[in-house]
Amino acid sequence: MLPFFYFWVMKQRNRHYILALFTFLALIVLLAVQVDMLLKAARIEEKNFNREVNKALNEAREAIGNTASTCADMQNYLCGKPCKETIIQNKIKEIDSILHTRLKHYDIDLAYTFEITDSTATGSRSGLFSNRCYLKTLNGLLEKDGIQIRLEFPGRNQFIFAQMKGAFLLAILSVLFVMISFVVTFSMYRREQQTARQTSDFINNMVHEFQTPIANVRLAANLIKKRKTDDEKVSDYLSVILTENEKMEKNVGKILNVACPDNQTEKIEVCDVHRIIGPLAHEFSTRLEESAGSIDLKMNAKEHTLTISPDHLRLIISNLIDNAIKYTRGKPHIEIATRNVGNFLELSVSDNGIGIEKKDRNRIFEKYYRVSTGDIHNVKGFGLGLTYVKKLVERYKGKIWVTSSRSGGSVFIIALPLHHETNQNPPG
Repeated sequence: MLPFFYFWVMKQRNRHYILALFTFLALIVLLAVQVDMLLKAARIEEKNFNREVNKALNEAREAIGNTASTCADMQNYLCGKPCKETIIQNKIKEIDSILHTRLKHYDIDLAYTFEITDSTATGSRSGLFSNRCYLKTLNGLLEKDGIQIRLEFPGRNQFIFAQMKGAFLLAILSVLFVMISFVVTFSMYRREQQTARQTSDFINNMVHEFQTPIANVRLAANLIKKRKTDDEKVSDYLSVILTENEKMEKNVGKILNVACPDNQTEKIEVCDVHRIIGPLAHEFSTRLEESAGSIDLKMNAKEHTLTISPDHLRLIISNLIDNAIKYTRGKPHIEIATRNVGNFLELSVSDNGIGIEKKDRNRIFEKYYRVSTGDIHNVKGFGLGLTYVKKLVERYKGKIWVTSSRSGGSVFIIALPLHHETNQNPPG
């Protein structure tokens, strides 16, 4: 079982290379099939050619026999009796004329050679790529038996292939087109893969570059906090610095998780959602004070425990609250509500922000996609927040969706199974 699972995992990781391999093998099979079809077509053409040649030879045999029965010189030449050289040349020309006429009657306009032989002569090996000779006996037409006409076509194979050159060229061009398309497509895939790898390396390097200044900020803030001071504002500011620094650390981890989805080491436990939402809302209160905003909590769920990583839950809610604040022109008013829907806990985060147009709603969860903010120019980000939120929600067999209207605010709704229910379909 374990080797099979390992093979399946490796197969998933290398599925593109496996697909390329099978595509290449399919092209080889296609090429072999095309070659086989061409050879079969050539054999059919050869059979047709042989049949026409045999018909022509049969008619030529009868014509030569009729001439020999009325011409003693033809009879003597064919039977191998001594003849004058001029008679031999004349009779060769006469036989050649008969053969040429019969072959032309069957549309065989091909150069040939012939000779008159006795019965000891044998034909060459029959085959598509052999120079086959055609033998036709003259037995029964002459005074002597065993005389044969031996006919050969030196350009027979070229003639056969010329008859099927249209199909041959079409098949070869089709295979070449597919092969070239495969090479180009695979080359494009390799370039895209290299670009994706470079992007991943860039993200990793960028995140690691962030980690050092973040650590230094945290260290400096903690050192200042250890020095006792009676100024409450300084203490508040230090708390804000440490809180925001912690958020930055989590964002760095979030980017790493998006770039490296296999890095999942968080501890999963049974969490009380209401106990997590309360402190999170308080953390954002200082930020909301600057813009005279507010957060209202409506904890209506009677069952509010989930089997989830607390850090993941905090990241999910923090992202939604952060977006609600960023995408509001005036005083942000945020409402966080919970309720039970069947065996699920439904958590919603609503705001009075700029809203999301319908054309953007299907894409807001895509990696690197950012909605146009109109006249709000202070919104920063990587376009990864909602992508990460959706990935986390789906990891815990939940679902996230949004309802919104332009200038009417947005409501992000998350449905997650209660800790004792993990195999149900989420609502929405």
